Amino acid sequence: MSYAMTPVLSQITFMKTFLTSIGVAALLGSSLISATAADSLRTDAEGYIRDWVMLAPIAIRDGETCADALLKDQIPNEAALRPKAGDKVKVGGKELTWRNVTAATNYFDFNETLKSINDHVAGYMVTYVECDVDTPDVVMAVASNDQGRIYFNGVDIYAFTEPRPLMLDADKGKVTLKKGTNVIVFKVTNEQNSWQGAMRLMTKSGAPLKNIRIKLQP
Repeated sequence: MSYAMTPVLSQITFMKTFLTSIGVAALLGSSLISATAADSLRTDAEGYIRDWVMLAPIAIRDGETCADALLKDQIPNEAALRPKAGDKVKVGGKELTWRNVTAATNYFDFNETLKSINDHVAGYMVTYVECDVDTPDVVMAVASNDQGRIYFNGVDIYAFTEPRPLMLDADKGKVTLKKGTNVIVFKVTNEQNSWQGAMRLMTKSGAPLKNIRIKLQP
C-alpha cells in the first residue's frame, strides 16, 4: 500500500495530492476516434493512456450541479464498472452503448468524439492496465475539464469538484499497480463548452512508465 487519501477532496486540499494506496494504471486520450485493437495496447511516448472504453453523454438531472453529479452514481455501483465495447446501459430512460475510443493526442475530448457540444452532462472513460509484477511508487498525473473523479479497482481514490479548464498534469499522486489487471474508471462532468480529460503514468523520477499494457476489456 502506498498513499492513502480521503475519497472526496476539496479544491484546495486536493490540488496536488490525490490517489490511493492500492495500485493504479493510467489512461488518457484526446480528440478521439474509434479504437480497433482491444489488447496489447501501450501508453504513448510520454506515458499518456490514449485507449479507453467510453460511455457518454449522460444528462445531469434538473436541479443538480455538476459537482453533485460527480459525487453521485450516475450508473448503479459505478465504482465497480467493468465494461467492454457493445455493452448497453439505460440511464434516465435513454439507452447508451459503451464504445472503444483512441485519443489522437494526450487528452481525450468527449465533444469531439461525439461530434456535438454537450453541456451539463457526465461521461465515463474506463481502461484496463496490465502489469507483470507489482509496481509501487507510480506517479499518476491527471487533468479534467470540468470536474473529475477516479475509481481504481473499485475504490474511490480522487475527486475534483470545481469547474476548471484542462491543464495537463494538474494533479499528481503516487500509487501502486498490482500484478495482473488494474481497472481505472475516470468520470468527467461538464458544465458547458469543452469536455475533456487526461491521465498518464510515470516513474517517481518523472520518466514515462514502461512495461505495462493497456486493454479495452476485463
